[in-house]
Amino acid sequence: MKKILLTTIASTLLATTIGGVAHAGAFSGTSTIWAWNINVPPLKAVAKSFMKLHPQAHIKIVARGHDDLYEKLSAGLVAHGKGLPDSTLMEDDHFDSFIKIYPSSFVDVGKMGFSKLANLFPAYKIQSASYKSRIYGLPFGIGPAMIFYRRSIFAKAGVKPSQIKTWDDFIKYGKIIKAKTGKYMFSGSDGDGIYRIMAGQYGKGYYDSKGNIDLKNPISVRAWKLIQKMANEGILHHSGAGWDTFMREIATGTIVAIPSGVWLEGNIEIGAPKTKGDWGVFPLPVNGDGDVASAFNGGTSFVMLKKSRNKALTYNFLKYFTTETQSQLVSFKAGLFPTLKKVYKTKEFNAGVPFFHNQKVWLEAAKASNSMKAVNFTEDYYYANLELSKLFSGVIFTGGDLMKRLDQSVHALQARTGRKVHQYK
Repeated sequence: MKKILLTTIASTLLATTIGGVAHAGAFSGTSTIWAWNINVPPLKAVAKSFMKLHPQAHIKIVARGHDDLYEKLSAGLVAHGKGLPDSTLMEDDHFDSFIKIYPSSFVDVGKMGFSKLANLFPAYKIQSASYKSRIYGLPFGIGPAMIFYRRSIFAKAGVKPSQIKTWDDFIKYGKIIKAKTGKYMFSGSDGDGIYRIMAGQYGKGYYDSKGNIDLKNPISVRAWKLIQKMANEGILHHSGAGWDTFMREIATGTIVAIPSGVWLEGNIEIGAPKTKGDWGVFPLPVNGDGDVASAFNGGTSFVMLKKSRNKALTYNFLKYFTTETQSQLVSFKAGLFPTLKKVYKTKEFNAGVPFFHNQKVWLEAAKASNSMKAVNFTEDYYYANLELSKLFSGVIFTGGDLMKRLDQSVHALQARTGRKVHQYK
């Protein structure tokens, strides 16, 4: 069904007036673009339509594993561009880690004309794809976070999503669900992802607005204590890390209330097809002291490499993919939340999702996106993510001294980055 939808919508592109793209046949040569899992099918579908408009052009979409893509990108940048594609998909929380360190390796797409198209997207999305007032990324997706839950399991336990208003409620009713069904709320396979969501509800993260290490702010400490409590109360599944483990837990019904970005919708459809109709979403729990019922959890843009031999072709295909409503509907039908504002007015966006019992998942995500708070990731995001993932696996399930380990993480990150530490009394 998903493949049919992609093919059907992609075919309509040829009948659509492509306002920002040059006349048919104007481009030639080859452009290679890297992306991972769920993003690949829509890219290929739109590339097929683009190549029919431009018979001399070849858009090569290369599927790479999420972690493998970043490893190869890092290696290629160190090697001055050797082995890199013309463009790659990049998550917004990784943006600073690459663009600020290697600004001369990426193309300022604003100068290529994209600055004139910036108003097609939410302002915060353009900001997340910019550095020193230059636009380096063509916006693609965003990931407002919600709770994805299994309807049948909640019903079996006698729990209603509306009862879960705070994170303490999440623990309280999670214990009831575990006692009555044997199911866990979510797992440790995503490392410190739950921490980033909980801190992000306040606009907090690894670093403060000035770039100082901010792991011991009161919001952060409380989030870690809540996560440890979830593990101690038995609602957090102790599992191995990694995407494959995560999707297996979802498909087998091991975890049934998952805090995640809306992009998880498409992954569930593809990875757990037998669960159709048994899913729903509800807003993140809030504490009511300045937090909001959503948080940044993912989001992507396409960046172009300076070493690209065919920048014009690459840019115009990506413009075609990211700024045309019909192109973005292809991605939307594949389960990806668009940033192109025009898509929000389409009937497809405003319809119920059959896989989710006809709930209007996308409208719920759009509501959540309106309240999201900005987080300062900095170019040292990777090091903090690595350190906090170690803390998660090393303390949350072992009953270790959380505060002591958090102090160690702060010192390790300070030694690695040379950044100052935000001090609290």
